[in-house]
Amino acid sequence: RANSMLTFEGNPILGVQGIVEKLATLPFQRVSHKIVTLDAQPNKDGIVISVTGQLLVDDSPNALFFTQTFVLHPEGGSYYVNNDIFRFVSA
Repeated sequence: RANSMLTFEGNPILGVQGIVEKLATLPFQRVSHKIVTLDAQPNKDGIVISVTGQLLVDDSPNALFFTQTFVLHPEGGSYYVNNDIFRFVSA
């Protein structure tokens, strides 16, 4: 959506085109996720979700720890990501 926003490592990106461009420029070829915690709450506009976990990227044996919070808004029987905040966490 034009009003969707991603904040990646403190850098805000607005709109689908900017978000897709950012994700396409990440220095990873292969990524697998291990979700450690997932919490969700309804709000008046949708659902707020908070996730912590680990990313395994490419052939690296070392996991990258992350936290991610996003807001899903309903639309036509499904949901879209309206807000997404992602940050790597130092162990």
